[in-house]
Amino acid sequence: MRVAVIVVWRPKNYPEWNGRRSEGARKVPPALARDAGAAPYTGIHLASLLPRDWEVTLVHEMVRDVDLELDVEAVFLSTMDFCAPHARELAAAFSARGVRVIVGGLFPTLNPGYFASVADAVVVGEAEPVMPRLLADLQRGRLSAVYRAEAPADLAQLPVPRYDLVETDFKMTMPYEATRGCPFTCSFCVLSAIRLPYRRRPIPNVLRDLRAIPSGWNWRQRKYVVFWDNNLGADRPYFRELCEALVPLKRVWGTETSIDTITPDSARQMGRSGCRFLYIGLESLAQESLRRSNKRHNQVREYRQRLRYLHDNGVQVMSLFLLGLPGDDREYLHSLPDLIQDIGVDVPVFSFAAPIEGTPFHQSLRDAGELLPGDILGGMDGMHLVYKPQNVAPEELELALFECMRRSYSFTSVTRRILRGMRSGFWGGLANGSANLAYAPYQRALARSGLERVKERGAWPGRELPRPLPSCSQ
Repeated sequence: MRVAVIVVWRPKNYPEWNGRRSEGARKVPPALARDAGAAPYTGIHLASLLPRDWEVTLVHEMVRDVDLELDVEAVFLSTMDFCAPHARELAAAFSARGVRVIVGGLFPTLNPGYFASVADAVVVGEAEPVMPRLLADLQRGRLSAVYRAEAPADLAQLPVPRYDLVETDFKMTMPYEATRGCPFTCSFCVLSAIRLPYRRRPIPNVLRDLRAIPSGWNWRQRKYVVFWDNNLGADRPYFRELCEALVPLKRVWGTETSIDTITPDSARQMGRSGCRFLYIGLESLAQESLRRSNKRHNQVREYRQRLRYLHDNGVQVMSLFLLGLPGDDREYLHSLPDLIQDIGVDVPVFSFAAPIEGTPFHQSLRDAGELLPGDILGGMDGMHLVYKPQNVAPEELELALFECMRRSYSFTSVTRRILRGMRSGFWGGLANGSANLAYAPYQRALARSGLERVKERGAWPGRELPRPLPSCSQ
């Protein structure tokens, strides 16, 4: 059987985008039009669940557009919330040609009915438990409308990803997977809506996948490893064992974990095993926002010291900061870039808190009547404000987001972070410098395009602009 696996994507700030040749793509800055920073782990893992004698085409929209005339009998689409409208258009186009369409991912799991009119089947939950039945039905030509995973996947059974399908012009790192889930239920996180147990893969299987990287990949693609886990360090004994197992491989690696997992011992383990980059969801420097978001394990007073443990062991830190949480006020938003610089974050990333359907954050905004009316999916990319914040005017919050990006990625701020990162040794300094230089044009382009969009839109729905907007060139 001939099938395509499509990892759906679109650039942030541009819901109207429908491929690089579409009308909506003309306004997209080059820095936002392509995001080949990582190879598509989701796609190659999904492909690994398909029969080996099938002819499989992998399309990662971060790298290239979908050819709607692909000579295939079925397509598997994987999508998240803000890409869902684009995914539905792709599904409709393939369905109109008689191609069978199967849709899965976080968004379809929470909203299977969204694709009912354009997809032959929707996977609710993890793909692994339902795939044997789905594939048998696909071959018989009798797909069910919904395939619901009744139990979590057994991670010990995950096959080696289909590395042979990867388009090797990706820039940075191949993602891998060692655990799934997170023990916490932060109110804005999609995992608070999709509750699954925290699970670990057998470490020999993780090492097997790392050793299976094709020899034809370039040095950087083979040397750098990223674990796409939600909270790799949550199980302390497992994490310690994994770090020890990674030492002989001599890889440079990074992952995501929560700040509470960072101790002098864990930082030493990471540094010794080659970890040089961590993504940590600090989310906010306002303790009230963290408390009201059910993220009590984050204690702002501990941030600086815990980040220092990492820096002392050559590990650099990227962190997302969410604007628009319940405790954010005008003073906090204005001081945020300086506070982030002070605590030692190496690569800050900014976004609005997105009200993902099914989360407590979405429910509280909906119950209070603070969500924008109508379909807000196109604005769920973290760059569009789709709800009324509590403590500041909507326009102020929008401008605060763009200002945080602009100030944090000014030439002076980037230079200061790179110089500080050089104290962490060669690999730590390289990770810091390459990430900052890569993110600077991206974050500045996001800020400019967001400001231009707000200027074109005018006042936030139902309001007047409180003051003239700054120049888009800032």
